[in-house]
Amino acid sequence: MTDRVRVLCISTMFPNPRMPVHAQFVKQRLDALSRKLDLIVVSPIPWFPGEQYFPRYANRSRIPSQTSANAYPTYFPKFFSIPAVLKPLDGIFLAFALWSFVRSHGLKGKIDILDCHLAFPEGFAGALLSRVLGKPYVVTLRGHDVNDLPRFPVRIRQVLFALRNSARYFGVARALVDGAVRLGAPLEKGYASTNGVDAARFRPTAKEEARGALGLDHTKRYMLSVSHLVPRKGVDILLRSLALLRAESHTDLRLIIVGKGGEEGDCESRLRALATELGIAGEVVWAGAVLNTDLHAWYSAADVFCLASEKEGWPNVILEAMACSTPVVAHRTWGVPEIITGPDLGILVETREARPFADAISLALEKTWDPARLRSYALENTWDNVAEELMQHFQAIVKSGQPVLARTVSGEP
Repeated sequence: MTDRVRVLCISTMFPNPRMPVHAQFVKQRLDALSRKLDLIVVSPIPWFPGEQYFPRYANRSRIPSQTSANAYPTYFPKFFSIPAVLKPLDGIFLAFALWSFVRSHGLKGKIDILDCHLAFPEGFAGALLSRVLGKPYVVTLRGHDVNDLPRFPVRIRQVLFALRNSARYFGVARALVDGAVRLGAPLEKGYASTNGVDAARFRPTAKEEARGALGLDHTKRYMLSVSHLVPRKGVDILLRSLALLRAESHTDLRLIIVGKGGEEGDCESRLRALATELGIAGEVVWAGAVLNTDLHAWYSAADVFCLASEKEGWPNVILEAMACSTPVVAHRTWGVPEIITGPDLGILVETREARPFADAISLALEKTWDPARLRSYALENTWDNVAEELMQHFQAIVKSGQPVLARTVSGEP
């Protein structure tokens, strides 16, 4: 073994030249980890014949096979995937694609550990590839694999197979580890390893300066939403909350919406129609997709950051807002209360409805917050700290020579 552990990172969620703002939280973790370990990143792209003729999938058909934009080798190999109908086979098809990638790049014998982001399909594929390579693997749970996949019997069996046979698995929130254990994953292999925040990138800027740079009205107050424009993010709830607040005492309040649709869909047109229906179309700023490097100005310009998501593992946007000294109002779900642990850090909303959110936003606007406290708390969770913790896990696993799953498996996974 070399001094630096050699890691093959597998993640279908990763920025690429066609989707540069996608899954920045994965990239930031790997950026920090690459300063401590030797990484090769493989971000497999689902593919099926003729996908270029479907608007929803056309963009990914133009993703190049690799990029030199990162400090580590980054590849985007394709793997066969039929949406919906054959989705349970994604892990198997991905395993074949990964094995082909390893062979074609001469990597067999040059990898110490597999780092799989999401239990399905990456974790299940990693479990199969681990058997061939004779190397251990770890899995990171990010939310979807615990809070959505239990609805699909075949896929959840594959998730549990991946977790039970991993060297260790990590949840970006303790709630995800607990959820996996309730489903049948081994408690002794589960660890909480949160996401982090880039302290240099997400820094407070004077509100007047930020608003001037963004062309925002200095006399208004602003709510801010940063998310994909898909139904589960609850941007419609924020629009309805804005309408309620403006009809009451907050006539100077506006909503900034940063983001666009994603692979789950795009509901921007419906959201714009809703804003018109509510009579607040002129009070909404549609910022579109914003590069991660430019988000700090939007956080700094806002009076309150709002998150109405139905489900979140560990939403980085909360720490990013705090690092810019902006208070947060967020729905209490999964890992969110592990971030907002006290009333000095933000306000948790119990119900995803416009009235409770409006009341919480009103309270946040009236409350006196300590900007230094918000930022100092966020900076307790830096990416460097996360990477240091993960490096110690990886080194311990590789040093111990933990056995991988035997080639012959009997019984139920």
